[in-house]
Amino acid sequence: MNNSARSGFFAAFTAFVLWGISPIYFKFLAPASAFEVSLHRAVWACLFVGLWLLAARRFDEVRALLAKPKLLLALFLTSLMIAFNWFAYAWAVMNEHIAQASLGYFINPLVSVMLGFVFLQERLNKWRWFAVFLAALGVINQMVLVGSVPVLALSLALTFGVYGLLRKMLVAEAGPGLFVETLVLSPFMLIGIFWLEINGQGHALSSGLALPALLAFGGLFTAIPLFLFAYGARRLNLATVGLIQYVAPSLQFALAIYYGESFTWQSMMTFVLIWLGLAIYTWDMLRQRSAK
Repeated sequence: MNNSARSGFFAAFTAFVLWGISPIYFKFLAPASAFEVSLHRAVWACLFVGLWLLAARRFDEVRALLAKPKLLLALFLTSLMIAFNWFAYAWAVMNEHIAQASLGYFINPLVSVMLGFVFLQERLNKWRWFAVFLAALGVINQMVLVGSVPVLALSLALTFGVYGLLRKMLVAEAGPGLFVETLVLSPFMLIGIFWLEINGQGHALSSGLALPALLAFGGLFTAIPLFLFAYGARRLNLATVGLIQYVAPSLQFALAIYYGESFTWQSMMTFVLIWLGLAIYTWDMLRQRSAK
């Protein structure tokens, strides 16, 4: 592994570790609601990403995006996807459903495979079909044996999967793209923050300094892993990135156990089926990579 690949691996690995331990951060945000957390996350991410782009002298890329109405509309649609994903994740963590969140991000690669098949005509071989089948079997197990639809897990997997699909189809770099996404969301988010404050439900102005500072830190916690991931992804092959991505949901799953979330054997069967699907998917990805 050369120096470029080594630094890329470290950056990408750090990004997924930060995403994996993010439940710890969200646990510190009580008594703020998931809704309030998501509002602040978008606004502060916009500010911090904007400052970074300004320092890096990359605002020409932002102006180029803003000058294309169709691209701007597409980024507005992706912003809705990521905003809902942020809210669902915050709600899951703050309401003792970290395991559901980790399940969603374990499912996500297989959801992305299916989205690529449906919308991008990407072909699936028999092994990837089998991996998708096992994931579907895991969801069916959750519905039949556990008696509940894993709404949170599916919401996280689908919204992030659709977000990734749309971003793949758009010509927009990660930093400028995220800035425009949060920029178009920010007016609505600021109205939401103002509404919470005047109705006595907000915590930005009436909770001392610690909680407002933590809410603002959400912007950095959003931007830093994204930049680390973007740096790493440019220097690593797809197979390596595909393997590292399981670090995040694995850490989330470990934190769910640490925080005492209950597991039945039926629920564990859901995870086992999806882990088997991921193992087959990863093996096939590595096999194809080595064949090339």
